[in-house]
Amino acid sequence: MVERKLEAGPSKRFFVEMLPRDISLEHAVLDLVDNSLDGAIRERISEIRSGNPTPYAGLQCALELSSDTFRISDNCGGIPDDRLEAALKLGRDDISLDDDKPTIGMYGIGMKRSIFKISQDATVVSTSKTSTVTVRYDEEWLDPDNPDWTLTLQQEPPAPGEPGVSITANKLWPNISRSFRSTSFIDELSRSLSRYYAYVIEKGFSITLNGHNIAPLPVEFRFEENISPFYFETTNGKTKVRVIIGLFRKLTKEDERELQTMSPDRADVGSLKAGITVICNDRVIKYADTSATTGWGMGNVPRYHPQFRSIAGAMVFESDDARTLPVSTTKGDLEIDDAVYVLGLNAAMEGLRSLTQFTNQFKGIEAVTDDLIATAKRASISEVTTKLSAVARADRRAGGGARKAPAKLPQPEKRNPMAHMAFRRERSEVEEVANLLGMSTSDRPSVVAEQVWIDRLRSLGIIT
Repeated sequence: MVERKLEAGPSKRFFVEMLPRDISLEHAVLDLVDNSLDGAIRERISEIRSGNPTPYAGLQCALELSSDTFRISDNCGGIPDDRLEAALKLGRDDISLDDDKPTIGMYGIGMKRSIFKISQDATVVSTSKTSTVTVRYDEEWLDPDNPDWTLTLQQEPPAPGEPGVSITANKLWPNISRSFRSTSFIDELSRSLSRYYAYVIEKGFSITLNGHNIAPLPVEFRFEENISPFYFETTNGKTKVRVIIGLFRKLTKEDERELQTMSPDRADVGSLKAGITVICNDRVIKYADTSATTGWGMGNVPRYHPQFRSIAGAMVFESDDARTLPVSTTKGDLEIDDAVYVLGLNAAMEGLRSLTQFTNQFKGIEAVTDDLIATAKRASISEVTTKLSAVARADRRAGGGARKAPAKLPQPEKRNPMAHMAFRRERSEVEEVANLLGMSTSDRPSVVAEQVWIDRLRSLGIIT
């Protein structure tokens, strides 16, 4: 028998060619913003622990994208000397480095994978309180056929100015250059930044894209004495779970549903907030999701329909050990089979059942709830949590420590109940009636039908 050794280490080709395929360009950029945010968390952990509502005030991340270059820079403290190896090498040997802080990074591949996705050459400069370190991932090092993994670090005394990290790439891949030149890509990236970092922006963190400040798009709920969301909270191991499902706007009227069915591109902007948002350590993983991933169409919860566009929700997971969060390594998807996620999902489904039943109750007579909902104040996730956590009661079915508060939904007095009428006629007939009434043939069928009804009531003397 002949015994020999086999070098079973990873191939560079896998890392520089294959690994980046697992992540979209948008999420590659978001991954780099995550690195800045993780630095901000390390820098301001004491303020976060103290409950300061704006612990990140003064910290920022700036993105500059063009067809020729990519640059991201921050003032979030830089990479401490004892973390340089973990930050710059491919993969982290000690994944417990940040298990005492609510960061999102876990395995030490995010920054490098994003660099490989974007460019053939990139320079990372980190200025901490003790030193300035420069490292370059050049074309030779990135050559898949080059077996050498050695990186050269240039370390100097700390440079003047605020500590932080910058990553500059000047040799973009051709397809990446085209994307960065695209107005539609920049616009979509701006919207994603608004959604995915809404909560840290509200807490003082600043993000700019090509010089423009990113405004947050957080989930909000209508909250008054007689209107409040469903609320659930529990702890599973190291992870805190909170679920909020409620109303964020007036109920969808029949003509609005009809408008979206006829012209989806004309749907109101508010409807884009409908659905369930999943947040892990202040980072949005799913925004306004209306799929089975967040409970729609699961069990006895109906599938999402325009009728439910007034319903919004949040599933919030928090942990000082990012490995316990139900999020994939790309941070763009969820581990839906994770036990902690199932806890949140079951609670979300319970909340969805009560809210969808409410909208069914007032289908066709939505207007009777308009004033009650429209005049209710808007409340953030943190405001809802503060108020409802104080009144939530033990939920034995969800295990020890689980607490919940049922939704309070408006129940308007119905002295003269409304009736819903619906029927179908050929479009040519509807257009002919619209012409006879002096209306436009582009008016919605429901508007034409209502006008016929009103004219008939007037002819009978029932209304004036």
